[in-house]
Amino acid sequence: MDHPKIIDSKTVFRGKVFTVSVDTVQEGDATYQRDVVHHPGSAVIIPLFHDETVALVKQYRHPAVRYLLEVPAGTLEEREDPEIGAARELEEELGLVAGRLDLLSEFFVSPGFCEEKMWVYLATELTNTKQNLDEDEIIEVVKISLQEALEMISDGEIQDAKTIIALLLTASRMKSLTADGYPAV
Repeated sequence: MDHPKIIDSKTVFRGKVFTVSVDTVQEGDATYQRDVVHHPGSAVIIPLFHDETVALVKQYRHPAVRYLLEVPAGTLEEREDPEIGAARELEEELGLVAGRLDLLSEFFVSPGFCEEKMWVYLATELTNTKQNLDEDEIIEVVKISLQEALEMISDGEIQDAKTIIALLLTASRMKSLTADGYPAV
């Protein structure tokens, strides 16, 4: 089977974070249109402290019309290496620098209409520095045990998909610890 071809693409919206196009695609004998959200991708960070606590952020998410508890994350700059973006976002949002960043996974957010990809990093060997929030970032840092965070997923208190994925991946990684108490990679 031939690979589908984009035979036309029209940008219908250009915003601060993403653009939207209407693409006409030809796949074999079929021709169809798809709305596509173009996004440069995101770095997702799960800061894990030596005492098996994690730092999450609580912030208002207007599309959900509620405050959500989430792992820190941020949009990558154009062609930015995801690991560099993860380190930048960790310091900006939490005022932390990681001695170690390990890639846990990468995934597409919702590939039916959005090209955004997220890279999930486990941040360990953490040291404090200065938080540097964007002017529109109004967040509360919440430090809880990994176990409590997992229970909050089961209880429906944590509803953000990237956060659920990051916490479950971290819990899976925690099953095998090194002698110093950090996850084996």
